[in-house]
Amino acid sequence: MKRLPLVWRLALCAGVAAAGSVITVLAGAYVLACRRVEDLGRAGALGPYYGDHGPYPPVGPAGVLDKVAGLQAELGWPFVVVALGGLVLAAVLGYIAARTALRPVATLTSLAERVAATRDLGTRIEVDRDDELGSLARSFNTMLDALERSAKAQRRLVADASHELRTPLAALRTNVELLRRADRLDPAERAELLQETLDGLEELSALVSDVVELARDEEPSVLLEDVRLDEIVERAAARARAYWPRVHFHVDVEPAVVRGVPDRLTRAVANLLDNAGKYSPAGGVVEVRLRGGELTVRDHGPGIAEEDLPYVFDRFYRAPSARSMPGSGLGLAIVRQVVEGHGGTVAAGNAPGGGTVVRMRLPLQQAPSRPSRARQPVRA
Repeated sequence: MKRLPLVWRLALCAGVAAAGSVITVLAGAYVLACRRVEDLGRAGALGPYYGDHGPYPPVGPAGVLDKVAGLQAELGWPFVVVALGGLVLAAVLGYIAARTALRPVATLTSLAERVAATRDLGTRIEVDRDDELGSLARSFNTMLDALERSAKAQRRLVADASHELRTPLAALRTNVELLRRADRLDPAERAELLQETLDGLEELSALVSDVVELARDEEPSVLLEDVRLDEIVERAAARARAYWPRVHFHVDVEPAVVRGVPDRLTRAVANLLDNAGKYSPAGGVVEVRLRGGELTVRDHGPGIAEEDLPYVFDRFYRAPSARSMPGSGLGLAIVRQVVEGHGGTVAAGNAPGGGTVVRMRLPLQQAPSRPSRARQPVRA
């Protein structure tokens, strides 16, 4: 049965159902009529019948039963023929109805095969119905929309990454070529060249790591867990103090539990603090505050030009004033991807009095079961 096409299965089911209904009705009518005649015969209710040639003699019960038996024999084959004819007719009508109803499924199948063969995700199904098949077609179009957006994002990421990788790779190649003639360089020049090569490798490694992070799909739901965001902020601040020893990180957090992937949330918070430390002057202060699921990071650096604000979370975007500083321009892009993947929002702006303020908001799950270690501000 499973090997039959769906249209034939529907037609067969319709035929069997219709034929069963016809057979049941005819058999019921037949049995009721026969029993009625038998009951009348046994009661002697059949009196003389006056036809064109005079009255017929009364027929006793035995005669009635004989007539009924003959009637059953005469009507048996007609009932079988009618039932079989009804079955065939119902099957034909069911096939036509099923084929008409399943035409959108055939269209959907053809489109799916064409997309698989051509990899063209721009094709869509025209939907002009509001039934279940129309819902299926709309769901298929929605899936194609998501796949098309994902494919475009991947192509854009590959193109941007290829462009950004050219510069550090070219610099590394130049340094390696010079190191091949290291015997002609004095020790100071050789040491400087080696340090530049190591710095270039570190920058290239960070860039590749950021690209891999951006290329990751959303985490499966099985990896989600309740995460203490306040503890993540504390650990990220401790690492930021070690990496930016000339910057003071003032941390003031309240207990907060969110649903997410700990590693990715840690990466997002670390990127925010790293970005603030990078643009803070020596002796500057970075204020980190967590309240009600909203993390605020404010530095006292030069701030962001108004014309650059709409693009600070774009991949590989670096403001003209920041292009001389280390970095790939992917840190805030990763923050946005992680936050939006966890159902939150992130925004950046200029703080009153100078500097930049970034607000990251995530949906809270519940209040922590134990008090936080960071109810009081922690100062470096």
